[in-house]
Amino acid sequence: MKTTLPRQDFQDALSAISTVTGGRTTKPILSCVKLRVAGEAAELSATDGEAALRTGVPCLTVDEPGELVVSADRMLSIVRELSDVEISLDADDRHCIIRGEGSEFKVFVLNPADFPPIPQFDDEPDLVIDGAQLWRMIGLTLYAAARETSRFAINGVLWEKSGRQLFLVATDGRRLARAGGTLAKNQSGDFQVIIPAKALNIFERVFGPGKDAGDWQVDVKVMPNQVLLRSGQRVLSTVLVEGHFPKYDDVIPKDNDKQARIGREEFHAAVRRAALLTTEDSRAVRLAFEAGRLVITSRSPEQGEARVELPIEYEQETVEIGFNPVFLNDVLRAVPYDELTFEFKESFRPGVLFGEDKNEFLYVLMPVSLSS
Repeated sequence: MKTTLPRQDFQDALSAISTVTGGRTTKPILSCVKLRVAGEAAELSATDGEAALRTGVPCLTVDEPGELVVSADRMLSIVRELSDVEISLDADDRHCIIRGEGSEFKVFVLNPADFPPIPQFDDEPDLVIDGAQLWRMIGLTLYAAARETSRFAINGVLWEKSGRQLFLVATDGRRLARAGGTLAKNQSGDFQVIIPAKALNIFERVFGPGKDAGDWQVDVKVMPNQVLLRSGQRVLSTVLVEGHFPKYDDVIPKDNDKQARIGREEFHAAVRRAALLTTEDSRAVRLAFEAGRLVITSRSPEQGEARVELPIEYEQETVEIGFNPVFLNDVLRAVPYDELTFEFKESFRPGVLFGEDKNEFLYVLMPVSLSS
């Protein structure tokens, strides 16, 4: 293989690939990138055994097509240190020589035949969704997914397609986040699949809104045991999480009869301040909804007490509810709305936080007990 590549484009592609190869592995080839040069383009691919990423780079020249497998981290480190506009790669079955202006590196390569197969996205997509909308939906839900490795079904995010609507749902058993959006194209029946959190983290880092100008769309292909996401030259594939996602609709309260309108930034700042005097053993803040105001307090035997007050739109009876401030801060950091509605019923019942439309986003939060 012998080719010349634009250095910055090659570096960007390697940086994207590193989101897949960056984890620990007992198989050295899973920390490598496969580079295939054919026609006028180079295709880079990597996998960790569950998620895989393909991306392309246009070649400046191709003197000899071919493919190689090399350490992704090593290649990225070399390319990042070069300052050239273009670099050349010259590889045989043992080495790859990387040349820049006044620099030359010879690195060992592995056999491309040993590289795991990676799914292709050659067929028509099952559905198409606006990229910025999907990116927003992932950001509104991913933080609520479970981290415990023993709870497989909730270690990912549920994708639920219903008609022309797509809902993403995540829960860890103590809170639940759901975001919805409308599909641009729909060529499949309704379905429910669970996508691993790691794959969606890769999507957030690699398929950001700044990566594509103008009309950014994401093609989605759902298969029996995996899903593929395609945007431009980048294709992300991942195995699906096995198991049954909880019947989340049963968790969303239907009879809350009290509502308060709160400014998000002011609410977020107040929760952060009140949380300063909480500890691991007393991880709770008390929200007292009173006419025209919200009083947030915290108390810790080791730290002391905190009290923060802010104005809200609320004219019903006083209700006090305790919540974990970490779970409140997570959602207040993620949502883009200037104002939020906090819906609740009693101190021992879940609260619901949303913007203008519950179908667009809602957040269910279980209360915690408060010591007097």
